[in-house]
Amino acid sequence: MRPVSAILILFLALLVAAPAQAAPGKGDDVQRLEKARILMELSGSQALADQTLLAVTRQAEELMAHENPGREAEVTALVRDHFLPKARAALPDLSRGITGLYAAHFTAAELDQMIGFYRSPAGRKLVALSPIIIEQSMSLGQAWAEGVADRAWDSFTRAARDRGLAIPKQL
Repeated sequence: MRPVSAILILFLALLVAAPAQAAPGKGDDVQRLEKARILMELSGSQALADQTLLAVTRQAEELMAHENPGREAEVTALVRDHFLPKARAALPDLSRGITGLYAAHFTAAELDQMIGFYRSPAGRKLVALSPIIIEQSMSLGQAWAEGVADRAWDSFTRAARDRGLAIPKQL
């Protein structure tokens, strides 16, 4: 895996674990905020966030285990006992921040339409199948990235070096 992949994984892990800064202020429309909260609940966003956190955590764990051969069990325990509980505990902060973003960017009528969709048979089917589709998409994306990202990274580094640009050791 290229350094860019490791940075992407770390960025996603930090994004999920960091406290949300987009929480709504005092002047926000309480009605839109409540509708956005309902939308987040109906859309299954909490379960999807947890699924994404687990996938990113597995990738980071694999990278760390690769760097520490023979200590895989220790790495797994470290992730399980230290990283994952703290990251999961921070997910509600992220959810509140995203809820605030929906409330800020959509009208009450638009939120009602989205809520209506998620209450429809098609919306419930989307929620039910989203974890499967996301898991399959991650596998597809990883396979795609292994070929494309490696070639793109190699091409990028060659072009940068040809231009006399230095490539940071940890990018």
